[in-house]
Amino acid sequence: MFLSVCRCPSNPKMGLLFVILSVIFMKGGVVRENLIWNILKKLRVDPGQKHEEFGDVKKTVTDEFVRQRYLEYVRIPHTEPVEYEFRWGQRADMEVSKAQILVFMGQIHEQDPRSWSQQYREAHAISTPSSTPSSSQASSSNHR
Repeated sequence: MFLSVCRCPSNPKMGLLFVILSVIFMKGGVVRENLIWNILKKLRVDPGQKHEEFGDVKKTVTDEFVRQRYLEYVRIPHTEPVEYEFRWGQRADMEVSKAQILVFMGQIHEQDPRSWSQQYREAHAISTPSSTPSSSQASSSNHR
């Protein structure tokens, strides 16, 4: 699978998480649940079927990753039928580099990571020690 292109976790579940976090980051910090399931289906990981590496994909994503605080799984108010969205969890904010996500996306799409200028600025504002605390807090709070 394409995850081997980048220095991603060798654990398959962490690879799955990395893909989901990449989508969330590239889409501005919040994505509807349906978008995640559609992207995973394109990667031949169907949330409705048992997967040989991940088991029950939907349970792994919505229960395990949420319980581990890598993802937030939030009900969207006033939706009928009920809809949910995913966001980066507190643990992902601490353990996953957004700059690494951009390198990963650049390798997949054969593009310079700087071509996603908004994400590039966000990734480097947060990960650069010289950035002021208020600017990185403002950047991350926009997506919460």
